[in-house]
Amino acid sequence: MYFEQGAGCRIRDVDGHVYIDYLMAFGAQLLGYAREEVDAAAMQQLRRGSLLSLNHPLHLELIEALLPRLPGAEMATFFKTGSEATTAALRLARACTGRRAVVRAGYHGWHDWCLPLERFVPSGLDSQVLEFRASDPDSLKSVLQTHGPDVAAVILAPEMVVPFQPQIFHELLAITRAAGALFIMDEVKTGLRIFPGSICERIGLVPDLLTVSKALGNGWPLALTAGSRRVMSSGAGMHYSATFHGDTAAMAACLSAQRLAAAEGTLRHIEELGQKLIDGLNAMTRELGVTAEAYGEPLPAMPFFRFTGPDPARAALLTRWFYREILARGVLLHPRHLWFICGAHTSADIDHSLDMCREALTATLGLLAD
Repeated sequence: MYFEQGAGCRIRDVDGHVYIDYLMAFGAQLLGYAREEVDAAAMQQLRRGSLLSLNHPLHLELIEALLPRLPGAEMATFFKTGSEATTAALRLARACTGRRAVVRAGYHGWHDWCLPLERFVPSGLDSQVLEFRASDPDSLKSVLQTHGPDVAAVILAPEMVVPFQPQIFHELLAITRAAGALFIMDEVKTGLRIFPGSICERIGLVPDLLTVSKALGNGWPLALTAGSRRVMSSGAGMHYSATFHGDTAAMAACLSAQRLAAAEGTLRHIEELGQKLIDGLNAMTRELGVTAEAYGEPLPAMPFFRFTGPDPARAALLTRWFYREILARGVLLHPRHLWFICGAHTSADIDHSLDMCREALTATLGLLAD
């Protein structure tokens, strides 16, 4: 599909069809598309020359605004994408510990280390990038019992812990620290989106490093890696700079977006609407006798819906038909990627989307019966 315009929570394709969007540029739109105040702040910075030769006062202004919102963060450095931020976090961890291997759970970006088993990355990465099951602390304990002395860091994408269980995060942190490794929370998706500010803040967790990106600039590309002074100082003299990391247009957008989100109570709003969508979908499938579930991945601001049951082929068929039918009714939902509620969604949007889901699901069941 090709889209040409977005406004608020709606997006229009090149054929003129308008959809209520629950993908929101894969989470990059916290407030909604084309938020005037955010884009105006970025444009004003562009007119001043947004990328200058060396440092800019806005670099410090933004870091000082964000650090108090990130548990344990005393220093930070900026990037353009989440993949860069997570890769930098691992480089910092290796520099700090003197170790080389890492253990991961979840999606952390497109760089080679994130895909150690693929044929198109350098060989040998699979021996340096190990995996564990996010909801199973014993699986991490097992990996570290074998490889612990070589492991620099454990990196976790918190949306992998489903259902959401705060005690699991604390247990994973304790297991990691016991092995002498650093614990990295990859909050690229959840940071500054989950009420009251992040998964870490919500559960009282203080990681060694934290990565944030999608919710920062409301569509303007920005990411950061933050952490304790002890760990971040390990980056002194280490190369992770790039030409566009100092771009200030996205930083101006971020300052504006975060001020608006705080003033408008956006994080509480999107959690409440996400819960309403989840509850409505679950009530609907129970009423219609469909084996499916809606849930937060990991919390309601990031909902998802999937067909379940003992027959994978039937679930796949229901998925294909339902998502085709709901798209035809003007609601953009993704069948494989978690969804995002934004500040521009309203309770009326949720009600209309649920009505369209009911129509789409009824039509799907009719097709299945035929």
